[in-house]
Amino acid sequence: MPFATSPHVKEEKPGTVAYCTCGESAKAPYCDGSHGRNRSMKRPIIVKIEEAKTVAWCGCGKSGNAPYCDGTHSKG
Repeated sequence: MPFATSPHVKEEKPGTVAYCTCGESAKAPYCDGSHGRNRSMKRPIIVKIEEAKTVAWCGCGKSGNAPYCDGTHSKG
């Protein structure tokens, strides 16, 4: 799945997630290993969620605060 034009807003539970940075995951915003199959040099960002919360994961791949959305997708 290519990068999206808006964030992926998800309800997250405590635990560890792997955020996709290659833009090819079929399970976006989570890594499904596509970077390995496609021989991408990109690797996932591992995030530890300490408490249940709503997260706006970057969908465009251009956030200055990756893996979190910073609104870059909406700036021309």
